[in-house]
Amino acid sequence: MEKAMARRLSILVTAMVMTMPVREVNGFVDRQQVQQSSFCERALASVSCANPPTVNGDFNVEEYLGRWYEIGCTASFKLLTEAGLICDQAVYSSSADGNLSLLNSGLRVIGLLAVAEVVGIDLAAGSACSAARDVCYQLPALADISQSLSNRSLASRLNSSVQSAELALQSLSDDVSLVQQTNGQISQANYTGDRTLNSSVEGIKLNVEEAEVEQQAILKFATELSDIIGEVKEENTTAAEVLVTTSLKVAESVAAIAVSLKAVELASEVLLTNGQPIEDASVSSVTGTITQPDAAAAAKLEVTIIGNEAPYWVIDLERSDDGSYSAALVYSCTEGTGKSLFVLSREPTLAQATLDGFLAKAESLGIYNDCEDPFLFTLQKGGDCGQAVSKPSVSSMFQQIKR
Repeated sequence: MEKAMARRLSILVTAMVMTMPVREVNGFVDRQQVQQSSFCERALASVSCANPPTVNGDFNVEEYLGRWYEIGCTASFKLLTEAGLICDQAVYSSSADGNLSLLNSGLRVIGLLAVAEVVGIDLAAGSACSAARDVCYQLPALADISQSLSNRSLASRLNSSVQSAELALQSLSDDVSLVQQTNGQISQANYTGDRTLNSSVEGIKLNVEEAEVEQQAILKFATELSDIIGEVKEENTTAAEVLVTTSLKVAESVAAIAVSLKAVELASEVLLTNGQPIEDASVSSVTGTITQPDAAAAAKLEVTIIGNEAPYWVIDLERSDDGSYSAALVYSCTEGTGKSLFVLSREPTLAQATLDGFLAKAESLGIYNDCEDPFLFTLQKGGDCGQAVSKPSVSSMFQQIKR
């Protein structure tokens, strides 16, 4: 028990350090990420893509052209599309056909084998969280059963089991978010203070251990549901049938969570052998196009990169003193594919108040960044910052970061 409590305290301290509200840490902006609602509440509220209003009346696509630095984005995008990159930025320009062309670029700081493991951890984290949300989706039916029971002692036992499961799911979500945050540090070779690749991998393993504790708690929940089926059947056979189905679904989700957590652990172990920063950092870039399907909804753009189309909605903007755009909050979501949230700036850093305001607004609009999808910051200092001017060594690049 004391050992488990010590591990939990270690995780909480790590979370506090990683999300401590400061204006700038080692060249990139950091903030306190606070979720006001529970994991299951957010899961139930975001079954489909959010439909936030965009800044149509305040958006001029010509003013939007030029270079934008990525201050950060949600993990499911960064650890898949931008895995292994720092200094991510985008340049928008007018193309001959009247549409916008884009050039996304970044500086690769870990090898492709390491990138594969970073992506593997990201995908496994997503699978674990998806399975956890599937458990959340079962809970409303259990609340209905509880209210229908005349045996209040039985109803109380059911309610207690549901509450314990919700707490376990919340803790599991927190643990996976910590995995993704550390995965993001490995992806960007961003080791500060005493942190190293080895300690980062150990941190992921520790988070996985804690998540496995919560996984067992959720499995216990499935067992508790099975245990009361007979008593519920005495009152309501239909409710008992729901319990049978629910307990089986929860058990299936627990099995999926277990497989996913094991995949995270195995991928992190491989990173010990191939996750070190590469010495010959190189620029990685991709081109694409942006269209404006509806002039009446000027800020609802569409992006096409390598044949893949995705929404590009500008949901908030900040202007500088001269009236030009200085920062933007961009949302993208496709049903069945997932969502992404980006904070962009004309400068490599962004004022804390602006960043906090953007992320708070996103959450108020039902855009939640939890479990596998915490908001991760983009390392924007070091080397040529994604521009093909030279190829500095990673060691010299990190010296620039420390300055």
